[in-house]
Amino acid sequence: KDDSIISTPTADDYEEKKKQRSIDYKKYLQRSGPRNPGSKTIPEGAPECLSGLVFVQSGVLDSLDKVEMTELLQQYGGRVVSAVSGKTTHLIAGEDCGASKMNKAEKLGTTVVSEDDVLEMIRTRPAKKGAGSTSCNKQKSKGSSNNSSKKQEITVAASSPKPVETISVSSSAPVRSLISSFQSNTSSENSQDTSQSSTQKTQPISTQELKDRPSEMLMWVDKYKPSALKNIIGQQGDKSNARKLLHWLKSWSNNHSTGNKNKLGKPSPWAKDNDGSYFKAALLSGPPGVGKTTTAQIVCRELGYDTVELNASDTRSKRSLTEEVAQMLSNTSLSNFAAGTGREATSRHHVLLMDEVDGMAGNEDRGGVAELITLLKSSRIPIICMCNDRQHPKIRSLANHCFDLRFYKPRVEQIRGAMMSVCYREGIKIAPDALDQIIVGSNQDVRQVLNHLSMFSAKEKNMKSDQIKQDANKAKKDFKIGPWDVCRQVFTESERKNMSIHQKSDLFFHDYSIGPLFVQENYWKARPKAAQTGGRVALLKLLSKAARSIADGDLVERAIRSNNNWSLLPTQALFSCVLPGEAMSGHLAGEIEFPSWLGNNSKKNKMDRLAQELHHHMRLRISGNKTDVSLEYSKAVRDRIVLPLVSKGQDGIGDAVSAITEYYLQREDLDSLGELSHWSGAATDPFARVDSKVKAAFTRAFNKSSAMNPYSIVVAPKKKKGASASLSIGEDGEPIEDDGEDDDDGGEGEDVTADAMIKVKKPSVSKKASAGTSAAAGKGRGKSKK
Repeated sequence: KDDSIISTPTADDYEEKKKQRSIDYKKYLQRSGPRNPGSKTIPEGAPECLSGLVFVQSGVLDSLDKVEMTELLQQYGGRVVSAVSGKTTHLIAGEDCGASKMNKAEKLGTTVVSEDDVLEMIRTRPAKKGAGSTSCNKQKSKGSSNNSSKKQEITVAASSPKPVETISVSSSAPVRSLISSFQSNTSSENSQDTSQSSTQKTQPISTQELKDRPSEMLMWVDKYKPSALKNIIGQQGDKSNARKLLHWLKSWSNNHSTGNKNKLGKPSPWAKDNDGSYFKAALLSGPPGVGKTTTAQIVCRELGYDTVELNASDTRSKRSLTEEVAQMLSNTSLSNFAAGTGREATSRHHVLLMDEVDGMAGNEDRGGVAELITLLKSSRIPIICMCNDRQHPKIRSLANHCFDLRFYKPRVEQIRGAMMSVCYREGIKIAPDALDQIIVGSNQDVRQVLNHLSMFSAKEKNMKSDQIKQDANKAKKDFKIGPWDVCRQVFTESERKNMSIHQKSDLFFHDYSIGPLFVQENYWKARPKAAQTGGRVALLKLLSKAARSIADGDLVERAIRSNNNWSLLPTQALFSCVLPGEAMSGHLAGEIEFPSWLGNNSKKNKMDRLAQELHHHMRLRISGNKTDVSLEYSKAVRDRIVLPLVSKGQDGIGDAVSAITEYYLQREDLDSLGELSHWSGAATDPFARVDSKVKAAFTRAFNKSSAMNPYSIVVAPKKKKGASASLSIGEDGEPIEDDGEDDDDGGEGEDVTADAMIKVKKPSVSKKASAGTSAAAGKGRGKSKK
């Protein structure tokens, strides 16, 4: 039959499938973690309630990652496989679910469920028959041999008048918060003490002092400090900076060992898949509170590395780095070095953490960055540097020798999910919009968000939205942003729509000297939302309005600079930032460029100085002013000097020398003429077409000429060897300085050859005279014969 005929796939079909698979694989590599980790409560289901069910996961879930969901399903008897087959009962589909798994599930009739459906199944499905007693026996038997499968109690603090509520969950339950992890640190010796183990397990791994304290005495920053890489907000996925640092440190010894014969080449700065294997050090940069130091510490702990940290409180000058750090970099074990144990119980795994390297400035840390770069090249251990300001001049030079990992602020949604989990554990009731206000006011600084929640909840656990928003606005973090961010916020509607006129004006004061120049350079790149319906005519009108405001701002700035009337700065802020932003509010269509006015102004000052020097030299031969020199005389005088050299070569040297002496010019003035008369887009300088031998002959001929100049040439006086001033003691005992000058007659002892206005030909020394001098000098050597 015709219906049974199957068309053969063509080459285009295979190519299309190959492209689609490549796109899907790239999306898989760029996947992030759950958007709202810890935001959903894990129910306590009946034993073996998922027994007999086979699950397959695909995509990114909302609150649980793949490992946590796998542990949860296996805890209640479910089976997890990687591919959909006829035995698969449920496909758990998340965001960016694989198309092949979804198509196969529809073909086989597999039930597709979400994360909420799985949690509801755990909450409502009954226990397997006869599974209650067996599961309890298994729990007891495993508890004596494996400490990780015992039950632990997590204490959740409620409001003050209510008693403390205790929730019992299995220790194999997945971690429900992105920033808190309950570690099984207790051994079998103290497993019988339930209260003690409960308190210890609710605390993250930190210093021993923090472990010994009860959770009620810990600050929330220490209490909910991440204890694993997956707990760090915004660092989920294989392409995250935490994973890159982990792979770099894991392969460091293989890449930089003394026996490694394969020399690694330095990667290109624009390389996309740079794993940092070439570098001996890593540089973690980003705003404060995003987890740079925590990431470095957790990575070192997971790989079993000892660490020694030097932060901004330590003196890190060139001398201290040479004396102390240089020995650490070649020591067998940093922990043993600090403890003074020498070579006993040595370990080859150790890392040096240099925190806040952008603060290495001033007299105490003088030369520290340069010495650190020198130590990086010869280091035998990994070095991890951390900084906040990546654009600092010292950090730019350091970044060329490090594996550059830039940390960015987590999204508000990511921080909100983790903070909602913290509020749930602390018994705090807060609206999500009020929590977002605290996060935005803290500039997405996780540490500060935790501190604010701890402070705001000290009085009352049930937080009111209006009061929280007011408190968050009062406790808003003050931070300085660069001119690029200022320019972006001036023209981006989504960032300025909630700003008051005072906040819009404050953008100008982040850097009022260069911020208006960024606005002037990039305002024409903005695509205003108001011009979307009016077309090009509406766009031109808005551009004209913005340009007029920028021009008015320049007039105000001139009044400020000329009269020192600094009280007009708010007025300039209105004309230079607020009004152009209101006119062009939308989005920037191109990359923000650095102001070209600075370079053009510097070039203009240079050309003005060159024209002034040429006018000073030629003023007796021309009748024009400085402007005429730049526009009229420069090209004509240049051609009169250079064209004979181009057309005649060696024969035109005489004409060129006579022309340059006629206008009383120096040899250096010829270069100034070429630069002053060259316009952008014009042909190359004709002096560049002159042969190098002709140029050298022209220079020698000009130096031999003894033409008089009507102006003085400033020449720095040369000091003779041994002509230093001597001190003598006068009659009154005071020191008198003798500079070697004779005061008897000031005119007779002057040397006319030292005057720059006088040119004297030096007598040439013949070869015979020089030979005779050397022979006469050789006769007096040795012993004389009697």
